[in-house]
Amino acid sequence: MNLLKEPLVHFLMVGAALFGAYAWMNRDSDGQNAGQIPSLQVSAGDIEWLAQNWTTQWRRPPRPEEMRGLVTDYSDELLLAREARALGLEDNDVIVRRRLAQKLTFLVQDTARRAEPSDADLQQFYAAHAEHFRSDARISLRQLYFNPQQRADARSDAISALQQLRGDGTLSTVLGDRLLLEGDFRDETEQSLSAAFGGGFARAVFALEPGAWSGPIQSGYGLHLVQVSARQDGQLRPFAELRDRVIEEWKREQETRAKELYLVELRKKYRLVVDDAVRPLMTPIAATSRQP
Repeated sequence: MNLLKEPLVHFLMVGAALFGAYAWMNRDSDGQNAGQIPSLQVSAGDIEWLAQNWTTQWRRPPRPEEMRGLVTDYSDELLLAREARALGLEDNDVIVRRRLAQKLTFLVQDTARRAEPSDADLQQFYAAHAEHFRSDARISLRQLYFNPQQRADARSDAISALQQLRGDGTLSTVLGDRLLLEGDFRDETEQSLSAAFGGGFARAVFALEPGAWSGPIQSGYGLHLVQVSARQDGQLRPFAELRDRVIEEWKREQETRAKELYLVELRKKYRLVVDDAVRPLMTPIAATSRQP
């Protein structure tokens, strides 16, 4: 009992406690003490994954020597990755940061994609997004072209021609300029007209009522007078015809929503510290993030 009263014993006991606390606080990510050798595990699942990837790429199972090479390369990769993290090489690395963010995004979205919608879910989604499932509107028209590079005042000439066309309704007395594109178009979509004349021209033409000549309308080529002969609005296609497409779009929306909700929770979990000059640019994030 007298031994317990010795100052040296007290010193040793306190030192042992401090050493134990230090070792516990500095154990590595595997739960081992810092003085022990960290372990890396290659499991049977890893081997199966390597073999499956090889088979998918080469359309045959790997031979024994090829399998040994795959395992060696994989274990070397684990060692190099662990040491790189220990050295802090991933810090401030744009490629690593983006790859990790992308990988986590894939995991979140894949979890959402595994959910299977019910018929009620699909019908509700189909009704709420009817504009996505309509057939394209189509239009038939005749156009007369006026080239600004060949006329002193192409707009004035076009307006004069428009008055003549509205007067007698024929092209016999009105001459336009030559254009490589045809004068008559049948059953065109807005997309196809945009490809031929430009988006502004296509939008203006689809706003016209059939019958009368209109214009002049600007395109990438110059000015046009246009007469719409027929226009068919887009129709909502039957659900039964589009079921597979509805499922894909439903799953895509679930992936997007899952990512958004996950980010909302992450912004609650982590405190994002930004400079005052940056804060106005992050208002949507600041609203759901913990503030300092």
